[in-house]
Amino acid sequence: MNEPIMPAADAARRLATAGIPMVRAAWAETVADVRRAFHEIGAPHVVLKAGGLTHKTDEDGVELGIASAAQATDAAASMHERLGDRALPFVLQEQVTGIEMLVGIRRLPRLGAALVVGTGGVLAELHQDVARALAPITTTQALQMLRRLRVWPLLEGYRGSPPADVVALVDVIVHVSALAEDHPEIAELDCNPVMVGHRGTGAAVVDARIVTGAAPSPKRPHRDLNRMLRPRHVVVVGVSDDEHKVGARLFRYLVDHGFTGRLDAVHPAGGTVRGHACHKRLSDVDGSPDLVCVSVPANAVNDVAREAAALGAGGLLVHSSGFAEIGPDGRAAQRELARICAEGGVPLAGPNNMGIVAPGSRLTASISGGLEMSELLSGEIALLTSSGALGSCLATRLIASDVGLSYWIHTGNEADIVMADYLDWLADDPATTAAGLLIENIEDGPRLVSAGQRMHAAGKRVFAYNMVRSEMGRAAAYSHTGAMVDDHDLREDVLRAAGIVSVTSLRVLEDALLLASAGKPPRGTRLAVVTFSGGAATIIADEVQRHGIELPELSEATREEVRRLVPSFAAVRNPLDVSYQMLSDPENMEAVLRALAESDEFDALLVQFTTNADPYAADLAQAVIDVRHQISVPLYVSRYGGAQLAPRALERYRAAGVQLLDAPDRAAEAVAVLMRAGAPMHERELAWTST
Repeated sequence: MNEPIMPAADAARRLATAGIPMVRAAWAETVADVRRAFHEIGAPHVVLKAGGLTHKTDEDGVELGIASAAQATDAAASMHERLGDRALPFVLQEQVTGIEMLVGIRRLPRLGAALVVGTGGVLAELHQDVARALAPITTTQALQMLRRLRVWPLLEGYRGSPPADVVALVDVIVHVSALAEDHPEIAELDCNPVMVGHRGTGAAVVDARIVTGAAPSPKRPHRDLNRMLRPRHVVVVGVSDDEHKVGARLFRYLVDHGFTGRLDAVHPAGGTVRGHACHKRLSDVDGSPDLVCVSVPANAVNDVAREAAALGAGGLLVHSSGFAEIGPDGRAAQRELARICAEGGVPLAGPNNMGIVAPGSRLTASISGGLEMSELLSGEIALLTSSGALGSCLATRLIASDVGLSYWIHTGNEADIVMADYLDWLADDPATTAAGLLIENIEDGPRLVSAGQRMHAAGKRVFAYNMVRSEMGRAAAYSHTGAMVDDHDLREDVLRAAGIVSVTSLRVLEDALLLASAGKPPRGTRLAVVTFSGGAATIIADEVQRHGIELPELSEATREEVRRLVPSFAAVRNPLDVSYQMLSDPENMEAVLRALAESDEFDALLVQFTTNADPYAADLAQAVIDVRHQISVPLYVSRYGGAQLAPRALERYRAAGVQLLDAPDRAAEAVAVLMRAGAPMHERELAWTST
């Protein structure tokens, strides 16, 4: 069913009430009423429109330059004869000139109200020159949206043309944003065109279309996740002595990795498993478990959920598949499972959930094959992933690189607890200092924005790889997660509003987390780069500037200090190419790095080695390690060349806990996203705009 379109006159009044300027207009229900409407406007030139049409220009429903009541009446009669009653009511407006812009909103389930600003008029679809953000926005954010548009130079005043009234346009954008917040029943609002006059003359909406009837997404309750994420009592329902079955593997991981709390098993046949007595039903377990892990057929899960609610369990983690990911019947079963848990007050993780791992407490409530590793490594990096398999890949790669994890959580089908809930909880978790997200869909945009901002306020960096970019990708995700995936760009808007830095690939996400684990973060976005290759210097400069990272020139004092340490032919600037000769001069290389770090002109240093070999490579590695321990800014190291040439150097880096990057473009992007993640949110938005 189509949602109702608000009558044009009512839409105009709604905008005017919200403080959004409209051009002077009057409405006529019949041809005979056009004369009265013309005089009501009182403008020298008037536009006549067929108000009943959506695409008026396409159907020849617009007449310009009308200068008299008689001309207006004749034009209306002709239009009515041509279009019939579809033309009614007639709209007469003051004819204005200026730059045509578009400002609109679209309310999206789960994400909120998306604000769209762009080049307007009849060619809006052709230009596709738009910027988006989540409402509400500030004046500063509205201006930044305009600066992202290709039409921005024209608004500023292009090649001698007078600048447009950007202040007035920004005011329109902010008021439209507020209207979306104040009126959740508005599903869509299209102000096109918004005519922007010369500076000081204002901006006004010419046409407005409002679609009502949106059903606001109900505000989800906050779940208390403390018991299920810090459990002292775990029950596994569906254990087995068949090692090939999921329940058996799950229980084995909990036992072998030494879960420190109470562990109970449930199987209808009773007996024992790995030295633990099996209860025949969950209801037979004494006490109220903090976490109930469920690995039974889908048709038996709801009964387990009812028993968990009766026991007052702290959380239900459903590993079982066969729910929303398989189609309509599965979605119905998933809704019923969520209802049972909600009514029983039990937070639900999943279903179709690989699990939750917390190395600090030896909690391995997961069926991931990654837990076949003999040792987990506890640390300060949290992983939240829509994909269980890719999450396992990333977690095990990080641990193999000596990066410890605070949590490694798969979100599953998100029937109840969603990624935003976990992130919100992590904002208060003292064991977590940074987080990486693998996102296929966003189930609660407003809460993710709030959670991301709380992480940022706590000084915790968050990076996300926003997957599912194509139509084929959306189809694959639907079959995989059972979630209707929202538009990739709109998810990017949510991440941006949340203060979460979006990365371009899994490898960049991995690299960013490697660096985030390596100690003190950069204080700002001023980077000094030292290379041994002009080509590497060029690549790094291009990449970091694409991300809005500063490459400040050296001060005269720093330049003179460095100049005496490098070969005479080296160009002393930033990036600094010290030349291949310095690969065999660790003493002067150490002095160069110290001079840059102690100048107080940079927030971080990046050293990019190319092909170097032991023994000099080992000596240089030691020089870099020594400097890192003595300076107050982070120093990141990248080496692009065969590992067989420098085994001693690589071992020294490993022993010192230096996370080594490789190719210059990859290293530059990893450092850039790390620096962006730590910048104040208004500075980060400006950096994003510059791309």
